Amino acid sequence: MNKIKAFIKPIAGILAVGILIYFFPDIFLYFAIAVILSMLGRPLCELIKKIHIKKFYLGDAVSSVLTMLSMFLIFSLIFLIIIPLVNREIMILSKIDTKAIVEYFEKPLEDVYNFLIQYNIIRPEEDILKIIEDKLYSIVSWDNFSSILGSFVSKTSSLVVGTFSTIFLTFFLLRDPNIVHNIFMAITPDSQTIRMKKILHDSRIMLTRYIFGLISEVLCMMILIFIGLAIFGIKNALIIAVIGGLMNIIPYLGPLMGCTIGVIIGIISNLGIGSYDMILPNTLEIIGVFVAANLIDNFVLQPTIYSKSVFAHPIEIFLVILMAGNIGGVVGMIIAIPSYTLIRIIAKQMLSEFKFVELLTRKMM
Repeated sequence: MNKIKAFIKPIAGILAVGILIYFFPDIFLYFAIAVILSMLGRPLCELIKKIHIKKFYLGDAVSSVLTMLSMFLIFSLIFLIIIPLVNREIMILSKIDTKAIVEYFEKPLEDVYNFLIQYNIIRPEEDILKIIEDKLYSIVSWDNFSSILGSFVSKTSSLVVGTFSTIFLTFFLLRDPNIVHNIFMAITPDSQTIRMKKILHDSRIMLTRYIFGLISEVLCMMILIFIGLAIFGIKNALIIAVIGGLMNIIPYLGPLMGCTIGVIIGIISNLGIGSYDMILPNTLEIIGVFVAANLIDNFVLQPTIYSKSVFAHPIEIFLVILMAGNIGGVVGMIIAIPSYTLIRIIAKQMLSEFKFVELLTRKMM
């Protein structure tokens, strides 16, 4: 009977978790974000708990609230910096004179037009200037922004629910850090409790290291990109640097996306002030800065940060990210390293007798 219970217990737990993820993916997402936020806030929460006046110590609840308020202030400060910059870009975009742009580029466009006709890419009766002007107008028209704004407003209710749920879960995870531990222990057979405790302990340490390592990499990339753009006098260097750094969360594909967005912002800035002759030089400068920053990231930051945070060889990380990208696309690439870290920790505890597993996990705790 005990053997049957020991077999049914983990299967039932895994099925319950699988059903929750399948039928309630939003709840699982809120919980996952709350776990990450609790990991980020845990060191500060523990520090606040040590504060005392004579024999009076701050309790778990007060420490958790103060930690969440501190995190909220940090996130609010970031938004207060970013939102005015984004708003300024939108205002510049809405004031772009499309007719002036077409007039400035009329001669080069005529050459392109003749080239397209020569190779039968377009028909002679098609007016390329009119096509480009219409496209530019459709991009910068207020109707476009209205539809985006309407879509944003329609999703506000779900955003509010998600935010409240995440805050609620984060508070209790900070207040009682053993919640996740207890959930896993509840579905673990009694014979495997020691191994599961070791897995959960190592996972918490390794994932915390990875999260702080990732934040360090993102901040370093923001600083490198900002300094490079500032040297060349690129307008809106700060917002380009912030976006470029955040995009770096997506391995390999993220830097390309960040560079593309940075180039677009640079072009919009020049179009808004009528500096058409600076579009090409600024574009090349932005691309050059991103290339230089990502070379530093690939050869210095990533090997140093990831190798020390998850104890994996850079070649391992590269291959895992490629495989995860083929399986899950961009999302797969983002969660590749933490997922691989968890798999290695579990394999070390459960499959350490295999030589291949022992080789992969040799450097781990």
